[in-house]
Amino acid sequence: MTKVVPDESYKECATSEEVAVDGDKSADPESLVTEPRRRLGKRDVAAAAKSFLPILDWLPKYNIRENLHGDLIAGLTVGIMHVPQGMAYASLATVPPIVGLYSSFFSSSFYTFFGTSRHISIGCFAVASMMVGAVQMQLLPPPESNGTEPTAVGPLGDVTSLELTSALTLAVGIVQFVMALSRLGFVTAYLSDPLVSGFTTGAAVHVLMSQVNKVFGVKMPRHSGMGMIIYMVRDIVKEIPNTNLMALGISVFGIVFLSIGRDYVNPFVKKYSKIPVPLELILVIIGTVFSVVMNLKEDYHIKIVDIIPRGFPVPSPPRVSLLLSLLSDAIPIAIVCYIFIISMAKLFAKKHKYRIDSAQEMYACSFFSLLSSFFPVYPVGASLSRSAVCELSGAKTLLYTVFSSALLLTVILFLGPLLEPLPMCILACIVIVSLKSLFLQVKELPRLWKISKYDFAIWSIACLATVLCNVTQGLVIAVAFAIITVVLREQWPTFNDVSHSTVSPSQKIPEFAKVLKFDSPLHFANVTKFIDVLQATFSDESLPSEKVVIVDCSAISYIDSMGVDALKESYLDAKRADVSLFFVGFNDSIIQMLDNIDFFTTVPLSSFQTTVAEAGNHFMAK
Repeated sequence: MTKVVPDESYKECATSEEVAVDGDKSADPESLVTEPRRRLGKRDVAAAAKSFLPILDWLPKYNIRENLHGDLIAGLTVGIMHVPQGMAYASLATVPPIVGLYSSFFSSSFYTFFGTSRHISIGCFAVASMMVGAVQMQLLPPPESNGTEPTAVGPLGDVTSLELTSALTLAVGIVQFVMALSRLGFVTAYLSDPLVSGFTTGAAVHVLMSQVNKVFGVKMPRHSGMGMIIYMVRDIVKEIPNTNLMALGISVFGIVFLSIGRDYVNPFVKKYSKIPVPLELILVIIGTVFSVVMNLKEDYHIKIVDIIPRGFPVPSPPRVSLLLSLLSDAIPIAIVCYIFIISMAKLFAKKHKYRIDSAQEMYACSFFSLLSSFFPVYPVGASLSRSAVCELSGAKTLLYTVFSSALLLTVILFLGPLLEPLPMCILACIVIVSLKSLFLQVKELPRLWKISKYDFAIWSIACLATVLCNVTQGLVIAVAFAIITVVLREQWPTFNDVSHSTVSPSQKIPEFAKVLKFDSPLHFANVTKFIDVLQATFSDESLPSEKVVIVDCSAISYIDSMGVDALKESYLDAKRADVSLFFVGFNDSIIQMLDNIDFFTTVPLSSFQTTVAEAGNHFMAK
């Protein structure tokens, strides 16, 4: 057998560091080839690990002197907000208040390892909680008056409320993971700002109506599906004579206390301190003390939080058998949770000039949902109010979640039972006051009307559909309508006379020409309008005597086969009408495509000019 002699030239090119492998300068040349590869592999693994777990990148670089103070203050402030908000939003999801604390604790703790945003607060928020509550109402029978366990077998069989929400959390995590793997994050582009604004305003109506009965201290039957809000309003009106005056008085006090605090006290405090007054926590403490002193449950029949288990919840696998039944509900919840996270993450990243990874954020959403589902939780996202407070309190890194989670864990392990006397109407007040910013989004309508009638229609349809149907159905209808408007904008684009508009000198419009601008790609959906407008222009008596028509096509980014035929037909129509027709502003790719199909054998290339001015000059030179 012939012995293969290694190429000695490699040795000559190798550096002394590469030759001295493990201290042996006479190392086998073959090892000289594998060593750089081995080190490159290590770098690749490290980069992949940091991409999968961003905490491995930022935590070793953590600057205690610069960042710890801000993270500590922000973490404790956000943690204080987590407690009353978690308990309040849990009532929207129709789960025990402690489940709201569990959901916020586990999701925010897991997000610390996988997330890339430094300021968003992961945990319970109103819209997702409401969507979970809608699923519960649809699939489970009404709860007992003293708990959440079903009184009868629901559509899914013998399933408890917490089994359902844990399985739903798992389904949401799976949906988000599949979207991340398939790079389907782009679907959130269809949830435009007007759509999200209208949808959340409509959802706020559902949230408000779900809390009104607690404010009045009355019981109401559950409703779902089309027109549920109307039925709820009817029931509230019927129950007004049965109002619990003590519950109403406590509720009025709570709403006034929070409103004055948010609108007047905290703006004043903000001038002197980044840390806002923890209004919700103060109200919870006042409500709890008042409940104990007045014995509200026994003497006034006020519904209270009642039982809060102490200790860490025992993990258990979610019921996988429920996944298929929950998939249709999990998809919109997964998208809404991601939308709230990524929109706020981008907002704070832009403000503080750091980078977030949208794809990693989708993975982070899926991972904290998947891992949290082994505990009694429900799907969560990012809270606008807590995120704003987190940023204002001076958070520097995701380490702030360690402190907020530690405070939550303290409440879960030790302080939870102290909140058992808390009246449920106090939690309703916290939810109701938090809706103010969502309802104020209606102020966007005049601005949207001036900017785009389509955006105005999207906002209105999203809001009305959500109000008149349930939250999930409203979102589906809103997205479908938004997609339809995309088609409508393409099918009926603007095709206007711009002969007298003000343009740049390079686009100076000849006085003898009529200039039209087509503001859309040219395709099968709008070729009829394109041809009809041009035909009408060719026979228009107001056409200048030189009979020159110039079509500004700079907005036409692509053309399909019917669009090509429309150009040809329009040119022939102009020729028959003795009109000089020019197309200007086409991009090079379209011109090249037309050349490849021998289009210019029928329509001369001279009919295609770069600018309006060049088209006028070409006509004059003839």
